[in-house]
Amino acid sequence: MPNFRGYLFDIYHTENKIFLWVKSEDGETKLFYDHHHPIIYIRADTDIYKRLVKRFYELDALLEIPKIEQKRLFYENKFVSVLKLVISKPSLLPKITNNLFKLYGKYDIYHSDVEVTTSYMIEKEIFPLVDLTIEYEKTGIENKVLNSNTHSKISDLEYSIPEFNFLSLELEKSHRIPIIDNNLLIKTKSETYKLPGKDPIQLIHSLNQILKIEDPDIILSSYGDQVIFPFLFLVSQKNKIKNELDRDKISTIKRVIKTEGTSFNTYGTIVYRAPSYPLFGRWHIDSKNSFVFKESDLFGIIELSRISRLPIQKMTRASTGKALTYIEVDVALKLKYLVPWQKSAVESPKTALELLISDRGGLVFQPDISSGISMENVAQLDFAQMYPTIMVLHNISPETVNCLCCVDDPEVPLVPRLGYRICNKRKGIVSEALAHVLERRSHYKKKKKETEGIEYESYNQKQASLKWMLVTSFGYLGYRNAKFGKLESHEAVSAFGRDKILTAKEIAEDHGYDLVHAITDSIFIKKSNNEKISEEELKNLCLEIQNKTLIKMEIEGIYSWLVFPTSTRDNKMPVANRYMGKFTTGEFKSRAIVSRRKDVPIYIKKAQLKMLEWMQKFDSLELLKSNEKKILDIHSFFDTKIKNEEVPWEELLIQKSTSQDPEDYQVDGATSLSLKELTEMGIQVQAGEKIRYLVVKQKSKSKDKRYKTEESIQKQKNNKIIQYDVEYYRKLLLSSFKEIWMGFASFESFEDLISNEQKLPF
Repeated sequence: MPNFRGYLFDIYHTENKIFLWVKSEDGETKLFYDHHHPIIYIRADTDIYKRLVKRFYELDALLEIPKIEQKRLFYENKFVSVLKLVISKPSLLPKITNNLFKLYGKYDIYHSDVEVTTSYMIEKEIFPLVDLTIEYEKTGIENKVLNSNTHSKISDLEYSIPEFNFLSLELEKSHRIPIIDNNLLIKTKSETYKLPGKDPIQLIHSLNQILKIEDPDIILSSYGDQVIFPFLFLVSQKNKIKNELDRDKISTIKRVIKTEGTSFNTYGTIVYRAPSYPLFGRWHIDSKNSFVFKESDLFGIIELSRISRLPIQKMTRASTGKALTYIEVDVALKLKYLVPWQKSAVESPKTALELLISDRGGLVFQPDISSGISMENVAQLDFAQMYPTIMVLHNISPETVNCLCCVDDPEVPLVPRLGYRICNKRKGIVSEALAHVLERRSHYKKKKKETEGIEYESYNQKQASLKWMLVTSFGYLGYRNAKFGKLESHEAVSAFGRDKILTAKEIAEDHGYDLVHAITDSIFIKKSNNEKISEEELKNLCLEIQNKTLIKMEIEGIYSWLVFPTSTRDNKMPVANRYMGKFTTGEFKSRAIVSRRKDVPIYIKKAQLKMLEWMQKFDSLELLKSNEKKILDIHSFFDTKIKNEEVPWEELLIQKSTSQDPEDYQVDGATSLSLKELTEMGIQVQAGEKIRYLVVKQKSKSKDKRYKTEESIQKQKNNKIIQYDVEYYRKLLLSSFKEIWMGFASFESFEDLISNEQKLPF
């Protein structure tokens, strides 16, 4: 019996046929297939069972005769009778689920929305990039899986992956300029190819030739999902040209070409998500359509994909919350729970007073700037992964908070101030899932301190991806569509968090420290006499806080100097999470200042970073203030370049996220006017997408002369000489300077530094 050993590189399905690409240690890739039939469960009255079964038979959707089984409910923790249905056509699952949803009040559905490939991997106890040996038989040109043996475990903290061959696809101009007026750039390890789009057919042939030569495992793109791949596949289909983008030449998977993405509201922000164009037998990762890739690169995607059993290309386009949900699904299935289709635990009724007490977030103490916004010898202490640790430590999970099994238990743990019960009899699945994630991140953080080079990068990317998963874990407890969520569990975590940060504050004050600032999981403290703080005394303080709160407290650092810039609307009011300072180690830390913002031009950020770089040379406020002339010279240097119109227009572009579709804007602001210009150019922009524009003449009476979009500039024949609003950008630069220097300035009016004094844009 032939066998093949390697790493599970790619997995996808057509109906009940699962395709598996395995990549060997020496780089050979081989395609196998297997069969899988998802199982769903339904809980309903007998008469509804009969009608459902009849409908399933009409759809030819059943592989086996339905039968009644005993399964355990997730929230109630009791066994009930449910109808087991083995689905013959997985493609019907979305249709089945959507139709059943209309009658959701009459019966409950379980396991119906688990990804088919993930369901298969759970059944076979495999996961993406698992090291495995497949025993197979040849069936014509295909290889049928007979058996598989794994050589690595999903819980492994250390694991190997094969070497990958990369190729990247980029556009020379804005992605909104059609490819026929653009150049497709193809980059390999040794070559950069420029493929003009004027002749799309020739472009496909040239691309095919490069793909045959390079045979990449991974294609990295910029706007691949939104622009490049829809164009390439459309040209191929229209002209009946085979393309080499997919490795798979056996399965008959048809693509529906989509160019329109989806816009949705999350936490008050409109987010745009491009359509998805995964490849078959290769990975396609679009850097503009992957949060995980932006934050943690390739090793981060691999880490989350392995532990969630989401295929790599699914994970690339998914949120860290979705990955966490699938880890929880895995835990729930191992514990033999019925996995609900969607969240079924509604918020318990509350009085107005109960709502006032429970519906609160993290505890925040505004920065104390009574003696000025700049200060010295301040220490910052942080709770390590406070919220997820609370969830693990106190067993907080939707099924454990106010559980039904501990109603009469006098020993049951209670949530501070809220009085919610926490189950004494079972471990919550959220707690169980997060315990492993915390363990993994702790391991990777430790290893990255011990390594360098590629090893350091791999550990850093892995811990970064887990960090974002842990960050979202708290929000998902209260998310309305979370599979494993319940508002009371979300409120319980916040209550424990407030209790612990208050405990840390009180212990610090008992040791003679003054609280400067506190926010959610961090406290800033200093001695009342402004003496220097030693690391040794902070270690003792952290240990005492840890012993009292049961959560590790870490020293983030001791600031030589620290600044809390005030609000631009009220210079007596600090902003809760805006600060910057230099640690005694020489490192610099900043939050929410101009150089950290995404909507500020590159040139302005570059100028502020240059000023901050100079400020980092000094260890005291006195030294900073006494060398003021130098920072004024830096500001003057950048200001002069703007005044003389020597700054490239590309560095002055302002990026904004659109909050609605173009026709829905009521006021002619910068965003709406820019969208109007794009619409006139025949370019459609959906809500949530980002646009970039240049301020040409903000106060022009003619609205169409105030701003120019990046695309309209690139369309111009001579876009090297572009005029911009000098006055506007000088004020923008001044505001970035004022933000970081107002705590040190020997003068009162920053506006005197530029000739025309008007209100700052920020």
